[in-house]
Amino acid sequence: MRNPLPPVLLAALIALGAAGCSKPTALASEANAKGRITAKPAPSQTAAPEVPAELLLPEDVLPVDPNAPVDPNAPADPNAIQPMDRAVTVTDYRGSIAGDIGSLPSVSDPAALASVFASWRSRAAASPGAMEDGAIPLGADPQEYRPSDAELVAAEAGDRLAAALNGADDATKAAVSAAVGGDASYKRFDYRVVDVMGSGRYFYASSPKGASLPL
Repeated sequence: MRNPLPPVLLAALIALGAAGCSKPTALASEANAKGRITAKPAPSQTAAPEVPAELLLPEDVLPVDPNAPVDPNAPADPNAIQPMDRAVTVTDYRGSIAGDIGSLPSVSDPAALASVFASWRSRAAASPGAMEDGAIPLGADPQEYRPSDAELVAAEAGDRLAAALNGADDATKAAVSAAVGGDASYKRFDYRVVDVMGSGRYFYASSPKGASLPL
């Protein structure tokens, strides 16, 4: 029969066993780790960014309500472009030829008008216009025809002469036919206007259109 251990030795053995069991177990993830990155915590309260002073509305300016009703009695904006209430004319398109247009004979004198028309038509044939790139942001087509001054005046004279011959008698038509060399053809233009907000008003001419005097 073995002798029992002395109480002092037994207490020492129990203490050593307890110390060995208290050591934490190492994990594989911790053993393989090369290092740790600790993120700095964000501050509990972050101040809102300041709005630049130039973006702030003055105290006496209120935001515009796009759905607010329009007051018909409100004064018109003096800087706004007023719509044209008439047809666009050749001098709207090119004001520099107003003198030539103004010197054309009236519709009431087809004989004189025929002579002037024949002269301008010859000058237009010798000085044609050309196609050019259009300013699309300003309402132009990708390609715009730019007539010469002579073409514009000849077209206006032709339109006036055509109006003068509507309902004219045979003698008048015969006199006009002789004045224009028997050639009743001419080229005319249509004109349009485009109002571009914040930019201005722009006029454009069509490409030449074939027309004929009613002889």
